[in-house]
Amino acid sequence: MDLPYKSKYSNFDRVILTLAFTLYPVGLLMIIFRVLATHVHHSRKGRNHRLIGWLWVYTYILIMGLFILAFDLNNPEDVQLFWDSAWLYGVILLIPSIAFFILGSRADSKFSLLLHQYYHLVINRRIKEIDHIAVEMKQSPSHVIRGLDFMITEHMLPFGRIKNGILELEPEEYHEAYDDDYDEEYVDEYGDEEYEDDEYEYDDEEYEDEYDESEDRGRGPRSMECPSCGARIIVYPNDEKECDYCGNVISA
Repeated sequence: MDLPYKSKYSNFDRVILTLAFTLYPVGLLMIIFRVLATHVHHSRKGRNHRLIGWLWVYTYILIMGLFILAFDLNNPEDVQLFWDSAWLYGVILLIPSIAFFILGSRADSKFSLLLHQYYHLVINRRIKEIDHIAVEMKQSPSHVIRGLDFMITEHMLPFGRIKNGILELEPEEYHEAYDDDYDEEYVDEYGDEEYEDDEYEYDDEEYEDEYDESEDRGRGPRSMECPSCGARIIVYPNDEKECDYCGNVISA
């Protein structure tokens, strides 16, 4: 199954880029901090490469602006020196920026392939042990946990949680009762047949007696937006979770 992935800028990223263009030193420090804090996540590497690429572009624009102020453009010698400098700094700064944009696209492609492989192992082969998945994928368990948590948050996998090294996914009936915001596109893609398993079968009478939709809705996990960086995080009621991307603690 194809799960294309394209990293996107959050509102916080756009603020950083704006600061890099208007208040360069502040934006530079924020981009460096942003990259160092989040580059461990495969899902953020493409975005981080693009942030660095834009930083090189802004650096070139800033230097050219300073040259315009420093040179007398009415003087032919200064004009020639300006264009010589523009070409030189273009090679020094713009070529690396293009390289980082290419690296960003490649990072997204690699992560998209990882998502495809995670989906195959979890849904098709029904492998739920984190260590087993890590061996199959040749990834560290921490990277596997981050990847699966990302897929759950982005509705690429059913709702669930990782507990004691095991991925516990909720049955499909869970989504129909609990998730008002579930993306219909993924429901159509995954289909009912992929979750037909004995462990997900219910006794109808017993389920009807125990199930109280209004009561259970309040106890289900919620997909919340991090107020700091805008990332979507799954948080369970009466629980707190640290945002994987900025470290902000979110509580339901």
